[in-house]
Amino acid sequence: MPTVIIYWSPGRAPEQKKKVIEEVTEVLVEHGSARREDVLVIFQDIQPGDAGRGGKMIGSPLEKSNGNLPPD
Repeated sequence: MPTVIIYWSPGRAPEQKKKVIEEVTEVLVEHGSARREDVLVIFQDIQPGDAGRGGKMIGSPLEKSNGNLPPD
């Protein structure tokens, strides 16, 4: 069973997700010899502060303040 996990930032509309599921499924059916009913697409939202790149946290309040804690 082909499983595709898409990691992205939150905020996509249900219509966008529906279209992505349709097109990813179509590609796997046409080019990957998958059966349509076996294709599973999972969306995983990455919240600000839940990831990092190049040794730095992405999208957190700490990133915006150059690594200093926000004032109390």
